[in-house]
Amino acid sequence: MNDEAPNEGWDAKLLPLLTDEWQSADALAARLKAPQFTVLARLKDLMRRNLIERRIVKKPGPAPKRPDGKRVQPMQAEFRRLPL
Repeated sequence: MNDEAPNEGWDAKLLPLLTDEWQSADALAARLKAPQFTVLARLKDLMRRNLIERRIVKKPGPAPKRPDGKRVQPMQAEFRRLPL
């Protein structure tokens, strides 16, 4: 059995959605109507193959408080196709 076979379908789904613009993993999962953890796993695979890049940014909106009263800034991953 070929280990790359399951990724071929995801490559066909994800690569057309990725552009030179940064997109959040949440947005990509919503467009694919797929679970976020599955999309993140496939994006990680694309990163390992040097097809896309990732950056971590602060999520928009107010930072929620932890039980001890300190604020925690939520972060999110954004992805884009590697520039040629």
